[in-house]
Amino acid sequence: MIKIMIVDDMPVYREYLRNFIDWKAYGFEVCCEAKDGREALEQYEQHLPDIVLTDIVMPYMDGLELAEKLLGDNADVSVILITGNSEFEYARKAVKLGVCDYIVKPFEKEELLIALLKLQDNISRVLELQNEQDEVKRERREQQLRQYIYTRDLKDKEIMDTKVSFQYPYFLVTTVRINLYENKVESEEIVKWKQVLSSMLLNMIQINGTQEIFSDFEGNIVTILNFQDKQSMEEYEGFEFEDIINMTKEHIGFEVSVGISDYCYSENELREAYFQTIQALSNSYMEHHGKILDYKREKQDGKSEFYTWDLIDEINNCLEILSYEQIEKSMIEELDRIGEYENPEYATMIYMSLLSILFSYLVKKGRNIDDIFGYGFHPNTILNEETSYKNKRNFIFKCYKAAIDYQVKHQDTKSRQIAQQAKSYIERNYGDTELSISDISKELLVNQTYLRKMFKEEYKMTISEYITKYRMEMARELIKRENKKLSYISYKVGYNDTSYFSKCFKKYFGYLPSDIINRQ
Repeated sequence: MIKIMIVDDMPVYREYLRNFIDWKAYGFEVCCEAKDGREALEQYEQHLPDIVLTDIVMPYMDGLELAEKLLGDNADVSVILITGNSEFEYARKAVKLGVCDYIVKPFEKEELLIALLKLQDNISRVLELQNEQDEVKRERREQQLRQYIYTRDLKDKEIMDTKVSFQYPYFLVTTVRINLYENKVESEEIVKWKQVLSSMLLNMIQINGTQEIFSDFEGNIVTILNFQDKQSMEEYEGFEFEDIINMTKEHIGFEVSVGISDYCYSENELREAYFQTIQALSNSYMEHHGKILDYKREKQDGKSEFYTWDLIDEINNCLEILSYEQIEKSMIEELDRIGEYENPEYATMIYMSLLSILFSYLVKKGRNIDDIFGYGFHPNTILNEETSYKNKRNFIFKCYKAAIDYQVKHQDTKSRQIAQQAKSYIERNYGDTELSISDISKELLVNQTYLRKMFKEEYKMTISEYITKYRMEMARELIKRENKKLSYISYKVGYNDTSYFSKCFKKYFGYLPSDIINRQ
């Protein structure tokens, strides 16, 4: 867990912050509290929190002085100021001194969560700490929910035995699309934030009924809203999705669009409702800005036939075995069946959807889209050109072939080799005070998400945990073997600050490095 200290002179506000968020659900824990800056320094020495949330105006020692002392002595701590409007200028000055962020009261809990997750790559640490069994359960449930949006016949006995049950006959479906190739934020970062946004949505949505959130095969966030009664369904406005659009743009730096279906009166209609959201989202391919696209208001014309789950399943299976010829054959057969060329705008949506399946697969495999297709790759522009459907189909086929060729060329980089190479890199460079997971990822030419996953599967610990473990063990050996000052030892194992090194050493071993020296 990532540890947080709350500092505020008002007990009511400390309690409010403590209970404001389900901290554990996001990988955080409140490890201690303090009523002023002076007490906060004492609590910090005892608990060594990773993040300090502090008010500015407090007795004895205010938030600015506290931040200055903490940041001066502890390079790895993060400080976020929680401030009132009247203290806004003080907050601006604090940021110049090294405070990571400030939040102005009143604020939404999602705004605070995003600020916390943006610090020191906390989002990656949170995802690393996720329980593996919970991940397996989540993926199994997502597979069950996908049956509703891709399967033609929900009465199939095998499906009936495994599908999720809904209590009420009133539904809306929403799809949140995060563009993996038009946003300025790297696709790997978007994938990580998508998991956080899914959790946020689950907590933000308040309806008279229940909701299920999962990912489709294109990497979109799909929500099935199940209302207790017709009136609740018809009165639903979707304000939570407006908040998600605004938050991602303002606080994270990428844009999303949201498609909302027509009213749905049976779980057997959920597949059609899902494709209504995709159809509504087809407008976002051309407009390139985040907005809510409601199918009920955006009356779509033309053919609504979409490709089947069988094609998606075939594509994913062929990608795994790197069989391009079968992918092209299956796509041609299915596209000829649905006749996408009869409606050019609808055809663009289908082509982009097929590309999204490919891009989602590549990111899961740890590949960088730019490495395969080059910088400045803009499929939207190409697929919206005035050219024949055959040329556009060929463009899709070329993308799949380029991706598979790249995978074939690099398939000797097995997961175990990647983990072992990362371990070797850490052991060679542990003394670098700037060593980061980003450095390892660039050295091995894999993205950070994939690297973290492979390392944890191989060594049953996160990369950050192994870096700390190796540094501490090497430090202990150096202290026993060499008659050197602690400042020299700490620098040799990657710490600029001797005081901070001693705290980390005690946290890891349970005793100070000076205890070893005294025993000798």
